[in-house]
Amino acid sequence: MKRKFLATAMAIVCTLSLAACGGDSGDGDKEPGSSNPGGSSDNGGESTQEDGNDGGEEDDAQGTAGTLPESLENADLVIVWDMTEEAWNKEVEDRKAEGKEAFNLVWSTKEAFEEKYGGTVEVIGVGWGEQQSTVIGKVNAGEVCDLAQAHDQNYPTYGAKKVMQDISQYIDVNDDFWYDSITQAFTFGGVPYAVGASASPVVISYNKTLFDQMGIKTPMEYFNEGNWTWDTFREVGLQMTGDTDGDGNNDIYGFGWWDGIYTQILAANGIASINYTSGDGTVSSNYTTPQATEAFTFLQNAYTTDKFIMIPDGDKFVSDFKSGKLAMTCEYGFAALTVYECDYEIEWAPMPTGPSGQTYDCGGALTGFSIPVTSKNPEGAAAFIRMAYELQHEYENKDQVEKYGQDQVDLMNTLKDHIKFSPIGIEKYWDANWTIHSGLIEGTPVSTFATNADEQIKEGATITLGN
Repeated sequence: MKRKFLATAMAIVCTLSLAACGGDSGDGDKEPGSSNPGGSSDNGGESTQEDGNDGGEEDDAQGTAGTLPESLENADLVIVWDMTEEAWNKEVEDRKAEGKEAFNLVWSTKEAFEEKYGGTVEVIGVGWGEQQSTVIGKVNAGEVCDLAQAHDQNYPTYGAKKVMQDISQYIDVNDDFWYDSITQAFTFGGVPYAVGASASPVVISYNKTLFDQMGIKTPMEYFNEGNWTWDTFREVGLQMTGDTDGDGNNDIYGFGWWDGIYTQILAANGIASINYTSGDGTVSSNYTTPQATEAFTFLQNAYTTDKFIMIPDGDKFVSDFKSGKLAMTCEYGFAALTVYECDYEIEWAPMPTGPSGQTYDCGGALTGFSIPVTSKNPEGAAAFIRMAYELQHEYENKDQVEKYGQDQVDLMNTLKDHIKFSPIGIEKYWDANWTIHSGLIEGTPVSTFATNADEQIKEGATITLGN
């Protein structure tokens, strides 16, 4: 059976290697494996919840509202964002030349907001990594800043350092419009600091052509049977792995992705990497929990014993997937269906469920908006946030169902409500990441590298938070 598999696999790899299209960087603006957190157009398929545009009931006692106000007493805003006006104008022109409409969560909303409410929206465009220092600098100087992005690298700092306000003062966080996963991710010390209504779940993307040619059941078929688990993921991965050139080393693999795949395996087993849920504002890791032990053990065996997962080597998995040497990888949302331009069919399925996880548990990219403590117009900021996501939903829904079908859109929306996500904006996080990754591929006892990584997270939290 294995000999027949290898002969067939060699033919398929040769054929697909010749047929594969495009460069290693993927298609368009979006790199395979990236989450496009800035909210710009062509975002790889982030879609809206079915009830995403339904307004919640107004709650005058708390000063919150579930729908856009008809007017604002003050419509002036200052926003720190990750795209400059020059870059936005260039994107508009580029999209226009392609016959496409450009959309950006802030720049597109700025135009609509000023048209509806008057006033002036000042957007301070800075680099992605410069947002935190810019916002904190303005707050420390007492300068007006009404809106800032909440993402994985500026929390927990924004919450722990009281840079942002409790957003529930201005927005009803229980309104179904907002994603609970985002509110929970950016809650620190029991206080919600951000809301959002857009997310990109991490899913399995696979070469359906290769599965069909091998006569192997696909991940989505397993999922539809209610049997897409780590066991069946392993079974499929082993069937798709082999040594086609006879040198004693596998050169085609069942699965491959970045070195951070362990965070997605943790999520599929029901937990995020870092724990911010304690009411006292302390930070800990989940690396020494029973769920993590299950995840690390499974992944280490896949690397070192079964060898159906390719040892991470930067973004080499991209070219290997495109050439047919990799049967499965991961992507954010529907991105894999658009960024890989090759002569084979690509499908997706949810992440396989771990023994301690539940169906639909997954990792993903979550971002939102926060209101800084130096905001002079928090009510206007709240209206801007709502308008931004309503516009994004409208933009995305124009062709989402037509492209992928209602069933796939519904499934992707369901996954958005089950994302296990934790911000990583603490010192020593990447040290801990390397400790885990190297431990997995080198066969270090799980308890050893998990404990070492946990200590690094604790040390980093102390440095970052000052406690």
